[in-house]
Formats: sequence, C-alpha cells, structure tokens
Amino acid sequence: MADYTLPPANTVIVGMTGSGKTTFALRYLLNSPAACRFIFDDLGRAATRLRIRPAFTAIEVENALATRWVVFNPHRMFPGDTKSAFRWFCHWVCGASGRGLGKKLLLMDEVWQWQDNMQLPRELALCVQTGREENLELVCATQLPHKVNASITGQSTELVCFRLSEPLALSRVAELGADRGAVSALPLGSFVSWNRLSGGKLAGKVF
Repeated sequence: MADYTLPPANTVIVGMTGSGKTTFALRYLLNSPAACRFIFDDLGRAATRLRIRPAFTAIEVENALATRWVVFNPHRMFPGDTKSAFRWFCHWVCGASGRGLGKKLLLMDEVWQWQDNMQLPRELALCVQTGREENLELVCATQLPHKVNASITGQSTELVCFRLSEPLALSRVAELGADRGAVSALPLGSFVSWNRLSGGKLAGKVF
C-alpha cells in the first residue's frame, strides 16, 4: 500500500551527452526491487542496452507486464506521431499501475519533447499527480532540465546531476538546489545527487 504521508517520488537525472545519465537511469531501474518498470523507448536504445525485446503493440505491452519490464517502442502503433504515442503510453501505465501492489518505475528520456513549460499533456499530468496513489515513481533523464515542466522538476525528490555546461541548464539545477559550480566541473561519468527532502548529498560515478 502506498504511504500517503509522503510526496510522490520523482527522480530527475540531468547531464550532457556522454556524461553517464542514461547509464545511471538504466542501472537505477535494474537495481530497484520494483514490481514493474515502464520505459518509453522511442529511439530503441533502452531495449538494445538492456537486451530486452521491446513491445510494439497494445497486446505486446500487456503481455510484457508478466516480465516486469515494459519497454514500449511506439513506431508501429503510432508511425510518425510520437506525441500521441507518449500520451497513450502514459495513460496505459497509469491504469496498469493500479492493477497491482508494489513500486513501479516509469522512465522517460528527454521528456521535454512531449510537453512544454506551460502545460503537461493530461495523461502525463495524471501520472505526476496520482503517482503516490498507484505507487508509481517517475524517473526523468534529460540534457535540458530548463525545458522540463516545473510540475516534474519542482516536485522531484531526488536530483542526480552529471556534468552540464549549458548556462540555462545550470541555472535550472541551481534553482533546484544543486551547486552550479560543482555540476559544471564534474568529470564525465561522475555524478552528485541531492535528496531534496532531507538535504542529503551523495557523490559517485558510473564509469
């Protein structure tokens, strides 16, 4: 049963290309004792790296639930329309999360592509707003945190920073509590994580 005394869990992972953020995100999912993990894999990279057969259709998405890994490649169901695919997947994940107990993880890489700073798609907003009720944790990985809607970044409970150099990106993570100078000086493969509830700080590296 979800703990309604806690805010919805929400992990934001930021970093420039090649910094290690995607490696961290996938290891986070692999190491988590989650009941199920959902990935919107529009580029097909997650399935390749995880060596998991992606789901291409609604039936395959449903069948993948039994494996506890649902990696959705949208291009057969929604050719040329990843925005509609993203909304469909968010709607499906929210419903599927309500069918069973335990923590579920939803990984969205570069989520800014399907939302903007003014408004979230209704289906994504539902995941953000009802995540606690369904024990659904959002995991977002991005190079451009300043383009991610504040409903996601502002509610993040964990901020994981790999190296950034873009000024707007650095300004946004500083607003969220990161040390701008420390983030810009990180070697590739190294990260600093801030727990935005406790104020705790953890450093590490993935390569």
